[in-house]
Amino acid sequence: MPQSRAIRAIILALAILYKNVGIATVSTLIATALSIAASVPVAKLQEHYQDKLMAAKDERMRKTAECLKSMRILKLQAWEDRYRIMLEEMRNVECRWLKWALYSQAAVTFVFWSSPIFVSVITFGTCILLGGELTAGGVLSALATFRILQEPLRNFPDLISMIAQTRVSLDRLSHFLRQEELPDDATISVPQGSTDKAIDIKDGSFSWNPSCSTPTLSHIQLSVVRGMRVAVCGVIGSGKSSLLSSILGEIPRLSGQVRVSGTAAYVSQTAWIQSGNIEENVLFGTPMDRPRYKRVLEACSLKKDLQLLQYGDQTIIGDRGINLSGGQKQRVQLARALYQDADIYLLDDPFSAVDAHTGSDLFKDYILGALASKTVIYVTHQVEFLPAADLILVFLRMAISPKLENMMIFSKLEPISMLWFLLIMKLLRPWILAKILMEISLLLFLTKD
Repeated sequence: MPQSRAIRAIILALAILYKNVGIATVSTLIATALSIAASVPVAKLQEHYQDKLMAAKDERMRKTAECLKSMRILKLQAWEDRYRIMLEEMRNVECRWLKWALYSQAAVTFVFWSSPIFVSVITFGTCILLGGELTAGGVLSALATFRILQEPLRNFPDLISMIAQTRVSLDRLSHFLRQEELPDDATISVPQGSTDKAIDIKDGSFSWNPSCSTPTLSHIQLSVVRGMRVAVCGVIGSGKSSLLSSILGEIPRLSGQVRVSGTAAYVSQTAWIQSGNIEENVLFGTPMDRPRYKRVLEACSLKKDLQLLQYGDQTIIGDRGINLSGGQKQRVQLARALYQDADIYLLDDPFSAVDAHTGSDLFKDYILGALASKTVIYVTHQVEFLPAADLILVFLRMAISPKLENMMIFSKLEPISMLWFLLIMKLLRPWILAKILMEISLLLFLTKD
C-alpha cells in the first residue's frame, strides 16, 4: 500500500536523523507538525471556495441549458444580448470563486514545498543551541534525510485539494439523498367503478419549493369526467406542466386533494429515449402484442420513418445508437405511452416538436383516433387543436392581478365567456401584436361552429 510505504519511509528517515543530530530530531517533528497544522485553515478556505465554485457552476449550467432549450423564444423576442450579458456575469462570478480556490490551493502547495527549508533551519538551529556538533557528513546526511521526508509529504497539497473537493461533492450528494420523499398520499387512487370522474382536484395548491411564500399553483378546482378531452394553454411559465405533475403526484402538495381514477401515462415535453432499439422503447418491458404494436406505429406516424431505417424497428437508438430528430423521438415517446393502454393520458405539448403537417395528422390519428375513448389532458400552444377539446384551461401569468385566479376554465360552447376573458386581459395589461392575433384566432376557432 502506498500509505504504509510512506509511513515506513518517515519512520526510517527520523531514525537516521536522530543518529545524525540527536535530540534535535524532536524539533524536526515539531516543525513538521507545524507545517501540517498551518495548512488546516487554508484547506478549510479551499473547501469553502470549492463549495461556492460548484454552486456558481451549477447555476450557470442550469441557466445555459434553459437558454439553449428556449433559443427560439429568445430569438423571436430579441433577448440574445440580455441573456448573453446575464450568462457572462454568471461566468464572471464562477471565475472569481475559481480564482480564490486556486489561490488557496497555491497557498497549501507553498506551505508544503517550503516546509523542508523551514524544517532544516529549525533542526540545525536547535542543534546549535543545544551545543551539538555539526560535521559535514552529518549535515549532508541530514539534508538527504530531509529529502526522504519530503517525498512522502510532496503529495499532501494534492491530497488536501482532493479531500476538499471530495467533501464538497459528498455534502452535495448527502443533501440530495437526505431530501424528503414525496408523500405516498400525494394523490388518492379511486376505484374506477365508484366514480365517473377520472381526475378531481379540490382546492389544490402546489409548489416546487414548499418554503416559497408564493405557490406555483394555488386554489385549483378541476373535475375531469372519464373520456373527456381537456386542452391546457397559456403563457410560458404559468404552470401548465406543473398541473400535469400535480396529477402525477410529482410536485409537493401544500393543500387540497387530488383524486385519480385509473392508470395514467405521461408524455413529457422533452423526449426521453432509453438506449436500445425502437421496439424496446415502445414496449417498455410489456409483452409484445403484434396487432396492437402495428396499430400504435400507425397512430404515431412512425411506419414511414421505420421504412427509411436500415433495420426498421430493430434500429438501436439512444446514447449508443443513431440520433433521431426531435420529432421522431417525440413520436417514439408517444408510441410508448399509447402501447401501455392507460386510462388517463397526460401530454405535455408533444406536438411542438414536429412540423405543422405532421402535427395535424398526429393529432387526428393519436388523440381523436387512438385515444378517442380515453381521458386526455394535453398542453398545447397551437390554437387549431383547441376546438377538439371538451374543456379548455387557460393559465394566466400570476403577476397580472392578485385578484384573479391563475387558471380559468372555458368550454368550447362558451364564446361569450372567452370574449369577457379577452376583454379583462386587455384592461389589465397591453399585449404585443402577436399575442392579440393569437387571441383573435383562438376566438374565431371557438366560435366557428
